[in-house]
Amino acid sequence: MRRLPRRRLTMAVAIGGLFAALAQPTASAAPAPLTDPAKARALATEFGQDRSGGVYYDKAGQLVVAVTDEAAAREVRAEGGVAKVVKHSAATLNSVRATLDRRIADVDPIPNTSWGVDPSTNTVTVDIFDAATTADEKRLMRLVTRYGDAVRVNRLPGKIDATAYETLGGIGIESTDVAAGRYSACTLGFNVRDASGQKYFVTAGHCADSPSFQWWDREAGSIYLGKRIWYDYGGIEKDYAVMEYRGENLAAYGAVRAAGVDYEITDSRYPNDGESVKRAGAVTSDLVGAVLSPSETVTFSDGTLLKNMIKTSNCSHQGDSGGPLWAGTDALGVLSGTNTPQSEPCNSAQGQYRSWFQPVHWVLAHHGLHAF
Repeated sequence: MRRLPRRRLTMAVAIGGLFAALAQPTASAAPAPLTDPAKARALATEFGQDRSGGVYYDKAGQLVVAVTDEAAAREVRAEGGVAKVVKHSAATLNSVRATLDRRIADVDPIPNTSWGVDPSTNTVTVDIFDAATTADEKRLMRLVTRYGDAVRVNRLPGKIDATAYETLGGIGIESTDVAAGRYSACTLGFNVRDASGQKYFVTAGHCADSPSFQWWDREAGSIYLGKRIWYDYGGIEKDYAVMEYRGENLAAYGAVRAAGVDYEITDSRYPNDGESVKRAGAVTSDLVGAVLSPSETVTFSDGTLLKNMIKTSNCSHQGDSGGPLWAGTDALGVLSGTNTPQSEPCNSAQGQYRSWFQPVHWVLAHHGLHAF
């Protein structure tokens, strides 16, 4: 066999290696995670109701697109999404719900019942409360049992009362230490909930810094709300209290109220320096303000030192403590302190006053809670 000169052999190997490298498939970059619920819903819509089961957040906080076949699941993953293959399509579940509406709700509604499509369980969830009569429950069950595991039935205590007392951010709350003759009047900051759906509300820690300030009422009407579960005041990033809702016939809304207007709250985050913010309270509200510092160290007149607080140009008064600070639909903080004199009016024209807020996102992350 004729030998190739070393130089030609080396060149041939190099060229062969080059062709081999060129022949290798290029690694494609992983898609960006799909975190926008609007985009996830748009993707589910592309599959159509027969191949989609809806969009939801799982207990880990991940945005999930439910689909009915593996091919659709691969498409979701290719878009950076989390996919779950489910048994029942959105078309099937919506048909079941429509039947319940048509056969019962529209002709002979059953008090103390509710139903709706729940993508997270891939069912139509039917809730039957204790106050529903036995005859009505049997009538409903005769209809839902024909759909098998496409329907999930929950039996729950109590009754559905249209006159439930509403509770939301910005309303007055109070607690009384009868033995010591002490009274605390503050403002509800935000309604929040844990992964299981249990609802709580957040306010300022200095409102609840007495062992006796555990049970809280709505100021208007002295309606019992719930019990203090966690609180802290005086530590770094710590002027907060979290109360668990335990009262009856309460409607806790994911909103805040200021000057007679309700503002929807859907999430929480840390503030951005310079952004426009609104503040609400049981005594005053200031809807024109800005973040002057997203992480402020402040020492109150009694010597209390707080760090990592939010400083804004909003004014506020005593009794507004614990009230909500928000931007758009995002919860930002609960009111801790102010330099606004009680004798001075509080409105957006008062540019010389400041308010400091506990970052609420830290509180929620620390206790596994979410604004809604």
